[in-house]
Amino acid sequence: MNTILFAGIEGQVLESSPHGSFLVVKLSDRITICGVIEGKNMFDWQESPDEDSGFESFITYIGVRSQSDADRIKPFFQQNGGYFGKDGFEVRKAKRIKSRSEAGRKPSYPFELKVRGLEAEFVVDCINEGLIS
Repeated sequence: MNTILFAGIEGQVLESSPHGSFLVVKLSDRITICGVIEGKNMFDWQESPDEDSGFESFITYIGVRSQSDADRIKPFFQQNGGYFGKDGFEVRKAKRIKSRSEAGRKPSYPFELKVRGLEAEFVVDCINEGLIS
């Protein structure tokens, strides 16, 4: 299992792009990031560097159970600099969130939100302080 430090916490590397331009990193059951390696931001993502990981920019994926769950947490992320990009505020089937229930049969978070513009420290605070539950 490969790991990487992101803003002081250890995350599990789930995937690496074929050309090494980005990594998908699981930070918790509910939060996964996709980080662009410094100098390889061909996606023109808003720069939000993280010194620990070497990411020049990253997008945060938040696991949600339903549209109402997403509607409940959306304002929290917007108040903290998050925005929802070109596709707007859209709940989609989980692609980056890979959590499973304790029984392991179905996903704990079957859907996800793609949030841009968050600071690394804020994402870590969400995990460490349980700011979203």
